[in-house]
Amino acid sequence: EPVLRLDRLRLADGQPLAIERAVVPIKFLGEDAISEGSLYDALAARGYKPVRAQQRLTAVTLDPTSASILTVKAGAPALLIERVSRLADQRVVEYTRSHYRGDAYDFVAELRIGDDL
Repeated sequence: EPVLRLDRLRLADGQPLAIERAVVPIKFLGEDAISEGSLYDALAARGYKPVRAQQRLTAVTLDPTSASILTVKAGAPALLIERVSRLADQRVVEYTRSHYRGDAYDFVAELRIGDDL
């Protein structure tokens, strides 16, 4: 099936923080790839709003190309985040693979423990 491949560089104050590579079937987004704005907003505007996603975070080291883009040394630590998003009818609408600089992020999760859940 034909797909669009969307590569984005996420910045904060001009500093590269993440490389995001998304794959979306053309039938959901159309022939014209979005150049700015939210991918999910563009999908929703065409009637294909994702309703759930599964995401996996993995510690990795950056290859020389990704490290150069993120302005860190090759082999620097990073977080690899892979996400599969689905429509209400369970069709996959997006697959994204992102590399986040390991020196720029801190993830926190709140856990509830007990029988009152």
